Amino acid sequence: MAFSSLRKCPRRKSSLRVAQPIEPTKIYPCPCYQQGQLRLITLTEAFGCSRCQHIFAITPDRLHIEQLAVSYPYRKIWFWNGQQWVLRRENTLQGSMLLGLTLSLGVILAVGFFGAVLFPSQTQLLSGFLILCLLLTLLMVTAILLLRRP
Repeated sequence: MAFSSLRKCPRRKSSLRVAQPIEPTKIYPCPCYQQGQLRLITLTEAFGCSRCQHIFAITPDRLHIEQLAVSYPYRKIWFWNGQQWVLRRENTLQGSMLLGLTLSLGVILAVGFFGAVLFPSQTQLLSGFLILCLLLTLLMVTAILLLRRP
């Protein structure tokens, strides 16, 4: 067998997710533009890329870098695993739960509205229910927008 002589090196998955401390004196590849190099900007705790001109700030724990961009509403944060930059994923479970609650309240609000239109004799009971659902929906939308702020 010709293929039996080729051995693949097993990759350690645990080492790919472990953050290594960032040393300001080293030169790292750019996480946005792979051909660029991150170098420390003089008299700051930030890196600058030689190609894409992005600026990255080092977090106080020296384990992450954060892209400083005015036009992008969400922060991008990377950590160095010793070989490459890995984008850190935020836990968005809280925002997803609020979004689900808002959508469900919106559906209840729509059903209540159509019920009030189709059955006008029960309008007084349904109007109080509609106002309550509308206020809860607005509260949930406000909470979602506040959670998405950078």
